[in-house]
Amino acid sequence: MFAGGGASQRRRLLGELLATGGPLRDRASVYVIDKHYFVAAKLVSLLLEERFNAIGYDIVSSGVARQLALDLATEGPRALGRDGFDRLIATAVGFFSKRNRTGDHVSVDDLFTVFRESHAYARRRKAPQAKKAAKVLELLRTTRPEAEEFARERPAEATPTGEHGLLDDSMDPLVTAVPTVILHASMRYGGKLQVLADDQRLLTDDKLDVLERGAMAVGVVHGLISGNHLENLVRGRSVDHPSLQLADLVAGAGRAVARWHDGQDDPAGHDLHPVMAPLVDPGGLLMDEEPGDFARADTNRVKRR
Repeated sequence: MFAGGGASQRRRLLGELLATGGPLRDRASVYVIDKHYFVAAKLVSLLLEERFNAIGYDIVSSGVARQLALDLATEGPRALGRDGFDRLIATAVGFFSKRNRTGDHVSVDDLFTVFRESHAYARRRKAPQAKKAAKVLELLRTTRPEAEEFARERPAEATPTGEHGLLDDSMDPLVTAVPTVILHASMRYGGKLQVLADDQRLLTDDKLDVLERGAMAVGVVHGLISGNHLENLVRGRSVDHPSLQLADLVAGAGRAVARWHDGQDDPAGHDLHPVMAPLVDPGGLLMDEEPGDFARADTNRVKRR
């Protein structure tokens, strides 16, 4: 949509819609997930958080969990090299992925072989940044009981609700994004929301119910909302709902700007970053960044990756 012949004209028109005074300026936002940080955070929450909870220490409220995830995501590429860090991320995704229900793809042994080898490599690096990643990897090496418990509890078949909840979808960013976007919209607009979600295979009726309850629970526990904030949460197809087509355009523009910010050559990101940066949700899964940072290209990030 933003590349090829006529793309600059389309980018200009979308920019006018999203610019100050445009019809979408206060009616659109973009929730950004940095996938490297997302996976690092999942390693911390699914393994380390469980380990610390068992000894009575809450690493989430204290901010320790976020810092551990940031240290691994930001310093991991320098500590392990790009190939080594990619191997760590891919192995973690493979282990926690729903495709790995039977353990055929990545076993507990496979995961901890990568933990051990990655830690050994990182701790031999002299760079101060490498020591931060090495410390996280050292902690992850102690979580084999938690990984074995996850493997045992993983359902043999898809189980949308009940005891397992969304365990088999733990590595899908939608599981994080959908309830968070709903919660942030409730805080921003108040009252009862009517939410139309794009029709995705993950978003069955049962799983939408789980996500809805999760969004409400987080909001109430943290005092962000007082109670149920949803009137309707339904699915739809973009061919039937122009609003979803428009959301796809805004999301595509957000992705282009994120790529441009990440140091990648993207003409759409270059053209649209002035209007898109203010629309980035400050609650996104970002590596210690502010939404305003998306108004500039960060060449250091692409080198680090």
